[in-house]
Amino acid sequence: MEEKISVIILAHGDEKELIRCVDRILNQNYKDYELIVVSTYRNLELEEKANNNDLMTLYVRDVDKLEELRAYALNKADGDRVLFVEPNDFLIDEQSITTLNKVYTQKNADLLLNSFMTLRDGKFYFIGGEDEHILRDVFLFKQIEKVEFRKLGGALIKKNLLDEMDADDLVKSDQVLLNRLSRKAKNIIFSYQNKYVYDQVVGNKLPELDSGKESELYFSDTFKIVEQNKKNGYVNKVPEKISIALCTDENLVKHIGTLLYSVDENTSSFVDTYIIYDNLSEKSLKKLTSLNDILATVTVHMIKVLDKQQEKLSKISLENTGLPVTSCYRFILPDLLPSLDRIIYLDVDTLVLSDLTELWRTDLEGKFIGVAKDELINLNGGLKIVYERKAYFNSGMLLMDLNLFRKYDICSNLIDFAIDIAEYCEYGDQDILNYYFMDGYKLLDTKWNCGRKFLEDREKEVGIVHFYGLEKPWNNIVYSFYVRENIINMEHIYKLYQYRFLQKSKSLKDNKVTIVVILDIFKYSKTLESVLLQSYCNIEVKVIDVSQDDRVKAKVRKLQLYYPNLKYYEVTLNDDFSRVMNFVIKNSSEHIFFVKSPYVLLSKTISDLMEIILENQADIALVEYRTYKLSKFMYYVVEKDNQLEDISGQSKLNSLNGCLIKKEIFDVVGALNFEDNESLTATILEKADKVMVKHSDYLIKVFD
Repeated sequence: MEEKISVIILAHGDEKELIRCVDRILNQNYKDYELIVVSTYRNLELEEKANNNDLMTLYVRDVDKLEELRAYALNKADGDRVLFVEPNDFLIDEQSITTLNKVYTQKNADLLLNSFMTLRDGKFYFIGGEDEHILRDVFLFKQIEKVEFRKLGGALIKKNLLDEMDADDLVKSDQVLLNRLSRKAKNIIFSYQNKYVYDQVVGNKLPELDSGKESELYFSDTFKIVEQNKKNGYVNKVPEKISIALCTDENLVKHIGTLLYSVDENTSSFVDTYIIYDNLSEKSLKKLTSLNDILATVTVHMIKVLDKQQEKLSKISLENTGLPVTSCYRFILPDLLPSLDRIIYLDVDTLVLSDLTELWRTDLEGKFIGVAKDELINLNGGLKIVYERKAYFNSGMLLMDLNLFRKYDICSNLIDFAIDIAEYCEYGDQDILNYYFMDGYKLLDTKWNCGRKFLEDREKEVGIVHFYGLEKPWNNIVYSFYVRENIINMEHIYKLYQYRFLQKSKSLKDNKVTIVVILDIFKYSKTLESVLLQSYCNIEVKVIDVSQDDRVKAKVRKLQLYYPNLKYYEVTLNDDFSRVMNFVIKNSSEHIFFVKSPYVLLSKTISDLMEIILENQADIALVEYRTYKLSKFMYYVVEKDNQLEDISGQSKLNSLNGCLIKKEIFDVVGALNFEDNESLTATILEKADKVMVKHSDYLIKVFD
């Protein structure tokens, strides 16, 4: 037996095709339906149709708002389901209601929305597709993307669902009412049957997305909780001792020491640090726990994610972001740390440059998190609304009210939300948090999460610098040396903290590399910066300045403030270049690397060459280079096979530039003539038993 359907048309005075709409409905072959027309004016033709057709009932009401007609019509409807048809639109054929009801029944829907067929220029335009189930958390994204999700026309709705709405709900805009219906619906279906026609020529104007505060475009109820907290005077307890949390995997462990050393150096209070992990090697666990023997005011606690938590988090699809599941560990900090009232979460690619006590004591004013804004790169539909509502924030620093999270079971809800909407989140956990906590966060000064967009002219104010993106102190690209001056300066500060930490931890022992940098022109002094920002830490750098330019000396002196292992040697017109070079080499460490301007090193150059030397017991390891046109900020890419080749005994060494050489070779050959490059390389090759070349671009030649 077919369920009864109440078809509703609301006429407010400007309908040109109302009779066509009515006729199409009265021509349907569905067995059990009623047509309810509610109008603000009398229409003799309509009255005649109603008098002559038992299926149709006409009501005339004198009201101001169309939504009031809707509320009245629903009160008169006695069907099990309600189908809304707008007066200038129409159903495509007599099978339309039957077809829509069939989808509704087969899919067990209680809210069925339809893809519109559009009539314009005498032609019908439509989009095909498979009928799809719409998750509640996804509904708002659909409402942002598709007009069908913010217009009642074409919607087939379970009457009981509408009966559950408050009287105020029934006089809201289509967009808001659909939003509220979606919260109660158990099964939302979007159909591509194309049975509903929107007449673009005479039809009502399709509704634009309402993104204002009254639109209820919220992805969670956190904003309501915050409003209630404000009324109730809720205050988050601030413990005396600071707690911070870091989330890590095997790839990030080596960077944690520098971050915690910066906390230790700059924070006046004692700090408990909770390192959240799932699967770390014994070596990494030992390395992290040993930080307790090095740091004075920071205590490290290791917290393992439970298997059941890891299993649920792994359902969050991060394929499109390239982010690991560890990026979502911050979602469950309240559950992992049940005894804590609040915490400062930090990404591992941050550096603390001022006292965290100020941040720690910040009043969150009843909000769930304290955050700092970020510049949004891709203003897509959903994030544009987030950005325009208040701000788009960066998730690399979060001041979190853990009590509030636990009170409202936010962890579980947030994970479920993330599982549903991850495909809409280009920036992974960060987008998820921005959607979920719209108007539920406190915006803090950007100094507490200062990325490259906010560094300019603020270097002295920075509390926490955040090296988000591809450019990091351990992973630089050539482009960044020439266009990211403020970031590069901060990376030098990072390297100073790293150096001090490594000295304090006594981590630098074997396989030290001396990098000899020959600078002949100030314009290409970026060669030196690329050397200083190597990911390989056990280095000393010796600059040979042949430029006769005081600006080079000034730059080196400035950099020496950050690099105690940076030495400077000036070669004037009266000096013997070979004598200086031989002196530098004689007083170098067990491995020596040579580079000259205008070449720039990629971050992994020294670490990868050292690995080649050690694994192959080689005397020399060298790399090829490619070119970089400075004026156009572009690469000239040469295809490389990235293979390692043994070239021992071959005359392939044209220069020491780009070569890592065992110091023993120089000890054997004695003093060398650096003015005669051919003789120099031949002498060194003669004493080398094994020479390896990496066919990959670790060395970039910069030119105009």
